[in-house]
Amino acid sequence: MNQHTVIAMATVGLGLGLLLPGVPAAAAQAGAAHPAPNAAALAEAADAHVQGVVVSRVSLYVRARPTTSAKALGSLDPFEKVQLSCQDKGHSVEGNNIWYRLHGEPGWVSARFVHNYTPVRWC
Repeated sequence: MNQHTVIAMATVGLGLGLLLPGVPAAAAQAGAAHPAPNAAALAEAADAHVQGVVVSRVSLYVRARPTTSAKALGSLDPFEKVQLSCQDKGHSVEGNNIWYRLHGEPGWVSARFVHNYTPVRWC
């Protein structure tokens, strides 16, 4: 590296606060611009749901509990879009013990046969 490159990198680093001990200046300013979430924001995040799609080749049973021995409440068709509230561990289905609780209706579906587009929070 030549001297001009080193000086430019040091200037950029100082500008971002990366060369200072403690909390970087850029991070401190970002924290001031974004206050801590209030109770309403936390409640809204808890009510958030994730979209998924059924990836089984046949109808997928919706169960009363996260196990294959629980009562079937209904079924979902292949490629049907579903809303997922949260995930929990349950009976293993083909090596996958994660189950999704459906949003807005009772029931659980095996994560083995549902693709979630974004991460699903734990129940």
